[in-house]
Amino acid sequence: MNKFVFKLEPLFEYRERLKELSQKEFGEALKRLEDEETKLSALKGLYRKSSSDIDALKENGAPFDEIELYYAYVVGLKRHIAGQEQCIVECRRSLEVRRGELLEATKRTKVMEIMKEKSRLSYNEKANKGEQKATDDLTTSRFKRGAGDEK
Repeated sequence: MNKFVFKLEPLFEYRERLKELSQKEFGEALKRLEDEETKLSALKGLYRKSSSDIDALKENGAPFDEIELYYAYVVGLKRHIAGQEQCIVECRRSLEVRRGELLEATKRTKVMEIMKEKSRLSYNEKANKGEQKATDDLTTSRFKRGAGDEK
């Protein structure tokens, strides 16, 4: 019997490629989120340090202009932190979209895998029946020849 051929193999390969692309995009989105969270953490650390620097300046009796400059810097940091938090919200939203796309691509690929396996099982079953029939025919013809020789 001929070699097993899955007629939908091109579609299966296409869906596999889509799944791989979805995995790559999901990984990139996850990496971007991690990078943005790292930036936020650094900004918050800088904010805490700057706030404690202002407190130290106040305690040491620094000039008002210098303290005012630090306040402006801290206010700018707060705005930057708020912007970074919004960026993280967008990254998370994008990550969830990518997760949904990956899940859908995985489902579609799994459907094709199941169809391919069923097709392979059907092929193997037909091949086994064909082999069994050929073996039965050969045994029958040998038996008939053996019975005809005895007469």
